[in-house]
Amino acid sequence: MPILAFILIEVAGDHTKSVFKTIQRMAGVKACFMVSGGYDILVQVEAESLDALSDLLLSKIRSVDGVTKTNTCMVLGH
Repeated sequence: MPILAFILIEVAGDHTKSVFKTIQRMAGVKACFMVSGGYDILVQVEAESLDALSDLLLSKIRSVDGVTKTNTCMVLGH
C-alpha cells in the first residue's frame, strides 16, 4: 500500500507561483494548492516507501529555489 502524505511548504518572497509550477509537475505529486495561512503551498504526495517519500521531500521538493520550510503530515489510515 502506498504512503500518502501532505506537505505544507513555506516559500520565500515572491517565489510562490514558480515553486507551485515546479512542484506540481513532480512525479509522486497527486495535488498541489496555493493556500493562505502560515504556509504558502499544500501538496498531496504518494510514495511507494518511506525511502521514496524521503527522496521526494529532501532531494526534490526542498531543493526547489524559494522553498524555506516544510512540514510533512503522513496519513495513518485511509
